[in-house]
Amino acid sequence: MITISTFNIQNDIRSYSKEKTSMILDYLKKYHIDILNLQEVYSKLDIDLKKELKLLSYSSYGRYRFILRRIFNRINEKTPIITNGKVLSYHTYSLPFLPSLLKRVMTKVVIQDGDKVFSVYNTHIDFQHELTKKRQLKKILNIIQKDSNPIILTGDFNLKTNKEIFLEFVDELNKLGIQHVDIHEKTFKASLYHRAIDHVFVSREFHVCHKELITDIPISDHYPVLVQLDYS
Repeated sequence: MITISTFNIQNDIRSYSKEKTSMILDYLKKYHIDILNLQEVYSKLDIDLKKELKLLSYSSYGRYRFILRRIFNRINEKTPIITNGKVLSYHTYSLPFLPSLLKRVMTKVVIQDGDKVFSVYNTHIDFQHELTKKRQLKKILNIIQKDSNPIILTGDFNLKTNKEIFLEFVDELNKLGIQHVDIHEKTFKASLYHRAIDHVFVSREFHVCHKELITDIPISDHYPVLVQLDYS
């Protein structure tokens, strides 16, 4: 059994306290999460989180949007993959971002679990421009198409499940044998509609045993999505 979660933790760098890190760690431990994919992770939280993760035998993978971290500190987020699994390799991809001015990235790790190997991706795509979203989804598909491993893809896609470009993306993933894990609730707290924008996709090699929206963590404007998988 593999327990995964995607969680946009909200960039509140100006009001950050270590209690936020503690609550993320409590969530990780309470649900025995093997792979925790976060979005909007900023420097202060990242530094504190990494210190504590070492004590729990977890590692965090992924780089920031910008190399010059201090100059762009307020908006310089990462989409890390946190795991207790055996990581064979990792990489961070830059996604096309124009006409938006905010750079986006996608993190990948390759994990070995016994005699099985699979790839995990985590991203956070643009929230403003439809054209940018289309370009980013196309890049994600191009990357995944070249990956011969079973896939787990998660992230904040800033797209509700009824949006045409999201449905087209789901259809293209289905052609690759990758299914969308349907969460029939809102994941962005302020949304007026019961539609998720934080999504999980898994290859057919994975069987979804359980899926759940966690609603009792008050540190973000998003709810985390928790999914348990059996890997046959």
